[in-house]
Amino acid sequence: MPIRLGTRASALATTQSGLVARRLEELTGRPVELVHIKTEGDVRTGSLATLGGTGVFVTALREALLDGRCDVAVHSLKDLPTAPAPGLTFVTPEREDPRDALCARDGLTLATLPHGGQVGTGSPRRAAQIRAARPDLDVVDIRGNVGTRLNRALGPDADLDAVVLAYAGLARLGRTEVISETLAVDVVSPAPGQGALAVEVRTADIVSDGGSAARVPELAEAIHLLDHRPTRLAVLAERSVLARLEAGCAAPVGAFATLRPGAVKGAGAVLSLRAVVAAVDGSEQMSRSAEALLSPDVAPEVLDAAARALGASVAEHLLADGAERLAPLSATVPEKA
Repeated sequence: MPIRLGTRASALATTQSGLVARRLEELTGRPVELVHIKTEGDVRTGSLATLGGTGVFVTALREALLDGRCDVAVHSLKDLPTAPAPGLTFVTPEREDPRDALCARDGLTLATLPHGGQVGTGSPRRAAQIRAARPDLDVVDIRGNVGTRLNRALGPDADLDAVVLAYAGLARLGRTEVISETLAVDVVSPAPGQGALAVEVRTADIVSDGGSAARVPELAEAIHLLDHRPTRLAVLAERSVLARLEAGCAAPVGAFATLRPGAVKGAGAVLSLRAVVAAVDGSEQMSRSAEALLSPDVAPEVLDAAARALGASVAEHLLADGAERLAPLSATVPEKA
């Protein structure tokens, strides 16, 4: 009996889901079939900043999981609301490069784009940070799939000088040749969870209840093996910033965490986090950084809690610095890759 994997039908979504499907087939020995689920974000038009409702690319997939139309769902992690979903559990495979990518005509970079040049993005976070770096540029709100957005800058009827997309999406689609510059994280900080996937299942299928075995033991083992701990800890810290700020997925908030070995052998690892809140018009932005030393001798749930605490602490400092004055933190629409 195949495992049914729910996915959006876009080229990027099916490519990402295909990667997970092949890995699940290897781990479980069972075939995996993709089930296309249409989400609200796929059928509604207009700017992402005006659609309203965190999870417009997520809710339909979660409903399909809960009502049994699929057994697994794959999301771009940055689309997921930070609040837990009752009855569901997700894990995070190893992350792709989380940075943003500039795709510009004639190989131009952010520094060499002409004065008054037009740059397209549907992300308030990207728009705010680009305006902060280059106040002279005209940032244009755009929508569409990856190909549609690339054509706005690189196609035969291009009307923009550049567009900004997630490096991860371009890499998974095999389109990195269109990138003219990978933007440094201290220039354009990624969205929390950017570059990571969330593989979501029904909790009852993978967690034992009162001593009984998980409902689908082979899936439980596969899901456990898919989880990449360094990615998990980094994105927990990043998403904790959003949660504490009570910010939506498209608020002009960036966060980037990394896990590196400790300076002393056997001393554990250091989780570093930098978060940014920017004014939408690019006139001002603030950032905070912090680190946490993670002991190698504690339980995974203790490490998870430490990662969340690091993110909450950074967010508290941003709030104390006046982050709410800079940005509409209640913006609720997720970005697309």
